[in-house]
Amino acid sequence: MSVCTIKMIKMVSLFAAIWFTSIGYASVLVDDNNTSTPHSSPQSVTGLTLQNIAAQVDLRITSMKILANTIANDTHIQQWVDQGFASDAEALLVKKLGYLVDEYALTSASFADTKSNKYWNHEGFLRVLQPNVDTWYFAYLASGQQDLISVYHDKNKHRVDLYVNYKQPNGYGLSGIATSFDGVLELLKTSSLNQAGEVFIVDAKGVIQLHTDVAITGQQTLAMRYSDAAAKVLLTKHSFNQFESKSQDVQTTQQLMSSFIPSMGWFLVAQINE
Repeated sequence: MSVCTIKMIKMVSLFAAIWFTSIGYASVLVDDNNTSTPHSSPQSVTGLTLQNIAAQVDLRITSMKILANTIANDTHIQQWVDQGFASDAEALLVKKLGYLVDEYALTSASFADTKSNKYWNHEGFLRVLQPNVDTWYFAYLASGQQDLISVYHDKNKHRVDLYVNYKQPNGYGLSGIATSFDGVLELLKTSSLNQAGEVFIVDAKGVIQLHTDVAITGQQTLAMRYSDAAAKVLLTKHSFNQFESKSQDVQTTQQLMSSFIPSMGWFLVAQINE
């Protein structure tokens, strides 16, 4: 790993702590009743808070993607693979992965050769990946996607991990890194948005991937919770989207807002109860 790359990763990680309240995307505002509300602007306190949190998450993911890219394209690792996985040099790969785990407080770092499907992590060689066991890996290869991002809730360890995988577009290197996402979950829990309602992260299909209520994760979609119309607006790739939802049975209004997270292709969503 080059000195320039390490400096770049550290710089991006540092910027992730800065408050970003302006993102260069268009905004979409939808109000079923054409009425103005205190939250109906991307420049409102609520709108800025939403965009700020989304920007912090985006920069964190960006730094992880740079790191994953670096592992997959490491020239020393590629030379080792091309030379037939010499056993005496395998320790170098494991040492590099271990260094990254320690240096960047990761929970895991891994490398796979997609030609042989051999798989290593920071603790050493694990196994040759098999289609009937490692379904996520072969589905990832078949998808043609360069990046794969997922969230895993470890109920035994009471921890939420974020996984970022990167696959070489013109090679056989595939890397994966994981880090605790508990900090982001805590950010959502303590935000003013959560105090006024709910705030959570959904994937590109609108499936809830990160929520303060673990039971909801992976079980609900925006369309299920609200409506197809609301989901369509909230899943627009803009820095600020809004949809006003009214419950006919109890006559309550919910301001629904979302902000696109480019590095993930996911969305931060807030439900403000009025």
